[in-house]
Amino acid sequence: MSHLLRRELLTPSCSRSSRNHPASTWPPSRPLTAIRTTRSVAHRQLLTTGTLILVAAAMVGCTSESRPSAAPTTTASDTPVSLQSVGDDPLEPGQYVTAVAGGQDHPLVPVLSVPDGFDDTPDGIGVVSGDTDEDGRIVWVWDIGSVYSHPCEAGKVAEPVGPTVADLANAFATQLLRDATDPVPVTVGGYEGLYVELSVPEGTDVTDCAGGRFDSWVEDGSTGARRQQIGGQVDKLWILDVDGDRITIASAHGPATSPDAVQELDDMASTATFTRAGTN
Repeated sequence: MSHLLRRELLTPSCSRSSRNHPASTWPPSRPLTAIRTTRSVAHRQLLTTGTLILVAAAMVGCTSESRPSAAPTTTASDTPVSLQSVGDDPLEPGQYVTAVAGGQDHPLVPVLSVPDGFDDTPDGIGVVSGDTDEDGRIVWVWDIGSVYSHPCEAGKVAEPVGPTVADLANAFATQLLRDATDPVPVTVGGYEGLYVELSVPEGTDVTDCAGGRFDSWVEDGSTGARRQQIGGQVDKLWILDVDGDRITIASAHGPATSPDAVQELDDMASTATFTRAGTN
């Protein structure tokens, strides 16, 4: 089985109950430093490598609330539902509140309008879909603190960026090997920011990079890092100033993702709204 999204932790994180999901070829996973927790061996495949790699939030910013091992089927609703409280079934189309991958609390969090065909990610930071490395796709939400100036070379380090939207957008615009677009103004949910699009060169063999990894960024708090695993991946970043809180809504898709499938990602990210954290 392919595994398109992996959520690795650099330090131990909050534990959560495993959840049984229908079989899928590229579910998200959440390996710990020494222990890998499954949501279902068939559905989550935690130990394989794959296209989209996210190293995400550890003990900092964890809450005492755990996700249930079983819950009523999530149905479409005009009332947003927290992705941290959904049940075992694939998501029904509707409004879903995300968490933020990062090391601090966020007073306002995004609400995504999710179409049919998506599942939730571990810890509720986004939604994911696809069957192979080439057509896997995701929308997720980040608090990014550092960016690798060079994703591939020996001795690479994630360099801290300043606190503003422009600081982060410019760091990505100058990141080597990503063919980044120039930052352009964008407004999402009434909050202004900058949009940047990044890609991994076609034909890239990440095993040729130092450590066999193509590293992109690190969360605020240095708890984990985003890694690409296949040439042709595309990351789109909506970097927003949400009442002084920098939040990045990011999408990613593989090189074989159809234009209509990419448009679904764009629509989810660009039409997001915001709600108070903990109200859903």
